[in-house]
Amino acid sequence: MMKIKIVDSMREYEEEVNARLKKGALREPEKAIVMTPEIFSKVFSPERIKLLQRIFRNNVKNIYQLAKELDKPYEVVFRNIKYLEGVGLVKIDEKDKKKIPHLACGMSIEMFPKATA
Repeated sequence: MMKIKIVDSMREYEEEVNARLKKGALREPEKAIVMTPEIFSKVFSPERIKLLQRIFRNNVKNIYQLAKELDKPYEVVFRNIKYLEGVGLVKIDEKDKKKIPHLACGMSIEMFPKATA
């Protein structure tokens, strides 16, 4: 399961993690992608969310078929899938010279990392 943590400030998050490390309160490294709301909105654009949803819901045969279903140019769909692969959310398998995208793992989004009073 990939945890995606949205924080107000990367600097504040790093300071918080360092403080927890010094206190010995952080036993294992966090396995998460940490980003600000601004970065989150770039990574998870409406177009990329639609791609992730389609990949999750359907048995996608290949990127060409996916582009055709979405009525988008192949190059645009391929570029977005490669971007999501770079972030670690999608994997691409090759079978019979066809590129088949699938989710790399489940995802959990933590939008409210600090407890609010």
